[in-house]
Amino acid sequence: MVRKSKYKWLKSFLSKQLPWLSSFFILVLSFVFIPIYNVKATLVLIPIFFWGMKKVKCFDFIFVMLFGFIQDFLDGTQFGFNMFIFLSIYFVVFYQKFFPLDESFSFSYLAFCISTLVLILLKYFVISSMFIENINFFNILLSWAVLILCYPIFYWPLNQIYERVVSKYNA
Repeated sequence: MVRKSKYKWLKSFLSKQLPWLSSFFILVLSFVFIPIYNVKATLVLIPIFFWGMKKVKCFDFIFVMLFGFIQDFLDGTQFGFNMFIFLSIYFVVFYQKFFPLDESFSFSYLAFCISTLVLILLKYFVISSMFIENINFFNILLSWAVLILCYPIFYWPLNQIYERVVSKYNA
């Protein structure tokens, strides 16, 4: 009995750090991932959406802004642009908590597909009109397809982290 209470503070601390650590790992993984046909998916949208849907108070908007700036720096886009996209999806998920909606995988997958499509198209039209004139629309749709195909792959480990650690030790 003493042994369990001895490490409870460590488990609570780790459970609070796992959402942003897992998101940072996926952010790094998205830049290690070799692009196919010059397509690089923004994989960090997956944990932002997931943690916003599951445990909003563990994943603060400061982390979302930080990941947006890192993505801007690594992509070479205008600073603050990915931050705007990331904060948009975070607040969409955050404010859907006020309405009693289903939290199943199928609902979250559908919501992720629709919201990221809207944001990817917004990103395409803004970038193509302001910054880069010759950006390929097919590559944008292909990167969105890669993103939605990767969602189930990352959903399972993130859900295991949530169920086994974060929801158990984080009040």
